[in-house]
Formats: sequence, C-alpha cells, structure tokens
Amino acid sequence: MPTEHKHERIARLIRESLGPPGSTLPSEAQLVEKYEVGRGTIRQALATLEYEGLITSSQGNRRTVRDGRRWEWPMSEWERAHSNDGDAWANTIRAQGGEPKNEMRITTIEAPADVAKVLQIPEGTPIQARYRVRSVDGIPHQLSESYFPPFVTDDNELFWDPRDVGVQGGLLAATGHKQARWYDTITSRMPTAEESQQLRMALGTPLLVHTRTGFDAEDRPVRYLVTRMAADQVQVSYNLEA
Repeated sequence: MPTEHKHERIARLIRESLGPPGSTLPSEAQLVEKYEVGRGTIRQALATLEYEGLITSSQGNRRTVRDGRRWEWPMSEWERAHSNDGDAWANTIRAQGGEPKNEMRITTIEAPADVAKVLQIPEGTPIQARYRVRSVDGIPHQLSESYFPPFVTDDNELFWDPRDVGVQGGLLAATGHKQARWYDTITSRMPTAEESQQLRMALGTPLLVHTRTGFDAEDRPVRYLVTRMAADQVQVSYNLEA
C-alpha cells in the first residue's frame, strides 16, 4: 500500500471527528496542539478536506462542516409557488424543511448588451435590476439577478418596494404581466474567486448557471432571470407531461 503522508493521516483523523453540518472546527492552533504536528501540516490537511467539500471557510470566520444535502429546485413548479408569505424559491425551500432568507437590492442600470438582447430592447436602456443573495439555514445558496423591461416596472410602485415583497402569483402576475411561457437554459462553468467566496464553495466545484426568460401573452419578454449556484448543493428537477 502507498505510504500515508503526514497531512493525509491528519486529514483522515479530522474527517473521522467532524461534527454535524454547520459546526465549527477547532482553530489551527488547537489542531496543532491536539495532533502534535506543525501548522503547515494542519493547513495541508484542512485544504484536503475543503477540496473534498467536507468543510468550508469564509473570510474572517472559522472553518465549518458543510451540509452535503442537495436542495431541490423544482423548475416546472416553482413559478406557481408564489404566495403572500414569500416568493416561490423561499416557499419550496420551506417545504423541504429549510429556513430561507433573501437579501435583495433594487437598482436602475443601463442594460448591458446580453441583457438587452434577451429583453429585446436597445443596449443602454435604463432598466430595473434586482440582485439577491439567497441563503438556506444561514448558508449562502444562490446568487440571483432579475432584469425587467421598462414597460413592466415604470410607474409601478410595487416593483420599487425595497422590501422582499411576497404576493400571490408573483410580482409579474400581480401587476398585469403574467408569464404565459418561459425559456430556460442550464450551463456550468468554474466560479470566479468572488463567486466561490460568496457561496462558500468547495474547491474544484463547478457553478451551475440557470437562466429563465419569461414571456407574456403577447410573447414579449417581461423578465430575464440569471441564477448561479454551487453544483453540489442543488438538484434541479423538471416534471413535464408527455
């Protein structure tokens, strides 16, 4: 059998002693004292566990045990799950026993070329952008951006409410722009350093990028949604009739 290197042995010992998801690991100094090895060996061992997706670290915080659970995102159902108690994503997470949280920022931007193309408007048109960081049980889960053409949001106070407003059927339906159909794409790529930090992603984990373009009854684009999420933290599902 191959010789087990010192950091591999320490990684195995730490792996065997990991607590439940969300629990905090001892500090590097405590691990050095416990296993009687150098700080470099401890850091190598912790890097191994982080690469395996077992632990995570964020700037200014200690390392914690990651939750290996995949939260389901039922794509054919979630648009129907909007209610006065929350948006569709939050409601589907609650139904799975999780505690959702949305941090939202609403702003006006000049439509970049890719967004303008999808929304079928001139590049540079002032549009509303809604940026969300979605968390489950206090752990960052998704980065989401929604873009709307001016005819949807202009003179519509509900769209400019700074709170995360939950309304029956969702904002579009409640303001007279109900989606008649939508077009989805799902791609993957490696995350940027900022995305990896924001989502506390395990090293080497791909990022899933889901886009959804919603169309009204006149087949006009009324929303362009872009959602980014760690591939090992989500299960995307569709339930389609034959």
